[in-house]
Amino acid sequence: MKRIYSLFVVLLLAVVGSVSIVTAQQAAQPYVILMRGNSVPSSITQDIQNAGGQVMHVIPQVGIVTATSSNPDFVALLSGVRNVQEVGIMPMESLPNVTAEVNAPEAVDDLYNAGLVWGVQRVHAPEAWDAGYTGSHNTVVAVIDTGIAWNHPDLAENVVFTECFASTTPCNPYPSLSDHGTHVAGTVAASFGGGRVVGVGPNLGLAGYNVFENIPGCGVCAYSSSRWMAMLDAASRGFDVINMSLGGVAQFGGRGTNELATFIAADNRIANAVISMGTTIVASAGNENLNLNGTLVHIPSDLPGILSVGATGIQPIPRYPSEGSFDIRAFYSNYGAAVDIVAPGGDCGEISSCTGAPPSGYFYAEYLVLSSTVTLNPTCAATASCAVGYGWKGGTSMASPHVAGVAGLVADANPGLRPNQIVSLLRRTAENLGDRQQFGHGMVDAAAALGVDN
Repeated sequence: MKRIYSLFVVLLLAVVGSVSIVTAQQAAQPYVILMRGNSVPSSITQDIQNAGGQVMHVIPQVGIVTATSSNPDFVALLSGVRNVQEVGIMPMESLPNVTAEVNAPEAVDDLYNAGLVWGVQRVHAPEAWDAGYTGSHNTVVAVIDTGIAWNHPDLAENVVFTECFASTTPCNPYPSLSDHGTHVAGTVAASFGGGRVVGVGPNLGLAGYNVFENIPGCGVCAYSSSRWMAMLDAASRGFDVINMSLGGVAQFGGRGTNELATFIAADNRIANAVISMGTTIVASAGNENLNLNGTLVHIPSDLPGILSVGATGIQPIPRYPSEGSFDIRAFYSNYGAAVDIVAPGGDCGEISSCTGAPPSGYFYAEYLVLSSTVTLNPTCAATASCAVGYGWKGGTSMASPHVAGVAGLVADANPGLRPNQIVSLLRRTAENLGDRQQFGHGMVDAAAALGVDN
């Protein structure tokens, strides 16, 4: 019996703040074409046109081409072309909206000093800083997302590179559709003394990649091939870590085609190439509250070699450390053997109650992850001058950058380590939280990973 992949499309409210893969119903379906071997013949453009398609991206270093076509016979026609290994549909990756915001800047690092950025403290980043491990621009974490607002005072000092791989023209690396990437970047490397928050690696370099665009039938989405090109670009530039707070769930089972298997095989080719170039990949495990054992997988986080990150919340109050505080698996976080490690993603009990004030006197939003944001406006985005601020989000999207920041600190302190060694080290030094099915190897621990946990 053949294995086929079907996709769950999960509607997430803004508080979850992650992404899921969807297949949009549109006239021109995106496809991925795997060539035999890691090369692309020059004739493939004409072959695709002959089959009724149009080339989107050519990725010759891994033998992948993407195209769109409205011809129902496109797969059959192209599958018969010499050097084509297989053809399959290419899902798109979607993104929800922003959540609550706080007031404009008042004092340097005041939100961090007030204990509101509890996730950074929970992963023991301050202990690493005290030992001298704050990162440097010799080590760069690439955030493949919706772009980074490099005029944000918490990010300006550390953003060393920006690029856009969305298929729009012009393609602007500055965010105009979502501040998701700006929020993620702040958790990785918001700088000391810049604005009001501090990230896990406050002196690490940041590279911002925008791969999202408005796609008819999908909304603010990304073609997977845009993400693939960003991944390869980051690795080819020698960037040390990639964070991908995105992905979706696929299910095996039943009779049918293997079109999504082709997509997953292509994703595997990309990941293998990136890792072989020395770049560590960290990715969110997903927000569907699903057991990833058995027939379910989350892509790309479940791919071999990628560090899959689940999310935790903190109880009883949103501060760390605090007397009696303890970790819980966030209600939305996927779980199971596929999850390698966990980090703070926020949990306010249930999506519908993340407003108002809980009995403890804290705002529900404070149980989420606080980081940098930007006001979305195409006009100011064109000049990279949009108003910036701060806001709370929750999701494995917010957990993953905590781990990417720790990976960056480790890479900066140990420049000779390979990606598999960094992944192994983070797993081995994670704080054991008990149930492996719920928490993987445990809470990522910056101090332990750097050998300064006493």
